Amino acid sequence: MGSESKQAKEPAKIPSLASGIIDSHSHVMKEYFGEEQDEIIERAFAENLQAMVNPAVTVDGMAELFDLAARYPKIHIAIGQHPHEAKDWDEAMAQRLEAVLERPQVVAVGECGLDYYYNNSLRDQQLLAFGAQIDLAVKYDKPIIVHCRDAWDDAFELLSSRGRGKLRGVFHCFTGGPEQLPAVNDLDFYVSFSGILTYSSAKEIQAAAPLVPENRLLVETDCPFLSPQKVRGKRNEPAFVWFTAEKLAALRGLELQELAPRLVANTKELFRLA
Repeated sequence: MGSESKQAKEPAKIPSLASGIIDSHSHVMKEYFGEEQDEIIERAFAENLQAMVNPAVTVDGMAELFDLAARYPKIHIAIGQHPHEAKDWDEAMAQRLEAVLERPQVVAVGECGLDYYYNNSLRDQQLLAFGAQIDLAVKYDKPIIVHCRDAWDDAFELLSSRGRGKLRGVFHCFTGGPEQLPAVNDLDFYVSFSGILTYSSAKEIQAAAPLVPENRLLVETDCPFLSPQKVRGKRNEPAFVWFTAEKLAALRGLELQELAPRLVANTKELFRLA
């Protein structure tokens, strides 16, 4: 028993810094965290998270998000319809989304976009819903949080044509590589890296990480999914965003304390956080 105890792996220490960081994309919903929701949120702030952005995956789920933002002023929300749920998009849903976009808690439209890997909604449905949400982001001068998987060409085309050069946004949980960055740069969009960046198999994503302009970098957890390598196998949570930031700093030849303030500044700039 003593030998086994000595061999037990010590839990990874979160490399948090007093200067703080922001999780630019998390899903701290009851669906995923149940009665531990408040504990998870409070642990994140104890690990020096200045704020987090919690996007919707369905317009129908906005009530819980507004409740969350009311209880925690450091949690900002985004409202949109995920491409998996694009099949439910209609004019009534567009009107419900539009009705809340001027509320101060809502800092972005999303997450929305295109997912041709799973195709849980037909492609025409995804294109329709994504295009409509781009229009609303432009109309209300809100950044857009883009989910893109195996759909780069269509995503770039829609963001360019419908955005008309007036659109701000971020490719969340970036799964592209250096090949996609010129088009991202043309849009002047931000790139957000998730725990995937820490996986040894993520060679293309890691190759892209040093190439993103310094003022367009973000980090996120996308919790409860995609736990960073040092805590892989555990449910992801906002406090773990520090592990991704640590890896991003290493890939860019920086110390974490050099990069973290820039990540905070970028997140505040994109979402216009105080």
